[in-house]
Amino acid sequence: MTVEELAARAGVSSGLISQIERGKGNPSFKTMQRLAAALELPISALFQDDVVGPLPDLPWTAPAHLAAATDLQRVAVVRRDARKKLVFPKESMVWELLTPDLNRSLEMLRAIVPADYDTSEMPFMHAGEECVHVVRGTVEVHVGDRAIRLSTGDTITYDATVPH
Repeated sequence: MTVEELAARAGVSSGLISQIERGKGNPSFKTMQRLAAALELPISALFQDDVVGPLPDLPWTAPAHLAAATDLQRVAVVRRDARKKLVFPKESMVWELLTPDLNRSLEMLRAIVPADYDTSEMPFMHAGEECVHVVRGTVEVHVGDRAIRLSTGDTITYDATVPH
């Protein structure tokens, strides 16, 4: 796909894409969301590898009494100060990857979003399931035609192929 084709699909200028490629642009979250959708990728796939990343996977051998009961082979640790991040200063928004990478069955993100955050103009849709846990405050989550209000400590899980 050419830059012009991507720009047309995403509804942004090819100049903006060129600036982002060269590390000169500071795209908004909406722009990154449009680019991810045009590339048919979840926005989490845009986490950069050059941002300080997690510790490498550590080999782990189960104790003899557990070896027969589990096939757990590896353990991965992501330290708080070593998370991969997407930062959108204009929107006061930060997404942090809590899992080591995007090559696993489980992908966990921590999102810090402003009070007026709204995805109704361009809802997310991607393969898999999504789980949202509210650490502080309240949030109204829209999944398909439903609106569910969550408060501190509440959690919701839903099919991510449904617009949300």
